[in-house]
Amino acid sequence: MIQNIIFDIGNVLASFRWKDLFKELGFTGDKFDRIAAATVQHPTMWNEFDRSLMPDEEIIAKCIERAPEYEQEIRLLFSKTELLVEEYSYSYDWIKSLKEQGYNVYLLSNYGKTSFEAARDHGRLSFLPLVDGGVISYEVKIVKPEPGIYEALLAKYRLKAEESVFLDDRADNITAAEQLGFHGIVVESYKQAAEALNQILNNK
Repeated sequence: MIQNIIFDIGNVLASFRWKDLFKELGFTGDKFDRIAAATVQHPTMWNEFDRSLMPDEEIIAKCIERAPEYEQEIRLLFSKTELLVEEYSYSYDWIKSLKEQGYNVYLLSNYGKTSFEAARDHGRLSFLPLVDGGVISYEVKIVKPEPGIYEALLAKYRLKAEESVFLDDRADNITAAEQLGFHGIVVESYKQAAEALNQILNNK
């Protein structure tokens, strides 16, 4: 029987709106492309920001090394990380409804310490008080899809993977969860994900 619903945050409960933020900060053309390649689109650097093993300043310095002509802009980006996310209109009510149905709701998300705390403190994740807990990557220094972050959630709350559904926008993160026994849903839209979740809940 399913008892636990586990959500990723980015592009599941809140939009990861980095392209919009870049435009708002005046990053266009080559500047847009170069800063994106040095930060949010870098294959390892953004994961390191989410892992939070290195101090922010060290991560920022490594990003600047990749686009030194845009040092000022990169520093500006890292000072505005709370604006990287915008909560979806449905998120609060979706979690509230699941709680009212008796399910435990947890978060499992890749998120850097500074950016998570900034988004939380600026009220950009209003659903946080509703959830029963969670594991954010910076807390355990492990990022999805590494198995350890899923195992950390199971251990922290004494959950059983087979009693849990995990929703994430990335297929590789869902594959990793399913290999540990979770039920998984790759989120493409709210309507699609809600229907898939309801089907699992009604059949288990």
